[in-house]
Amino acid sequence: MQKLDGPRTAQQELFFDLEDAAAILGWSVSELTASAGRSAAPKEAILLMKMCSLLSAQQAKLRSYADEVKLQRIVRGRL
Repeated sequence: MQKLDGPRTAQQELFFDLEDAAAILGWSVSELTASAGRSAAPKEAILLMKMCSLLSAQQAKLRSYADEVKLQRIVRGRL
């Protein structure tokens, strides 16, 4: 592989941005799940787990969009 240090295309930027956002959501879910496990208040733990569920769903959507970008089903033009 050569020339991997060149500028990214708009398509590559979109893919990596979606992947990064999905990873951040995954990290957030992990941290919130740990917080829910440490919570002494059951209502707070339930709320945190609901948030985790919503964030996980969004993470799955972003990963799906990233896959579509990779397969060029979603194409980003120049900014």
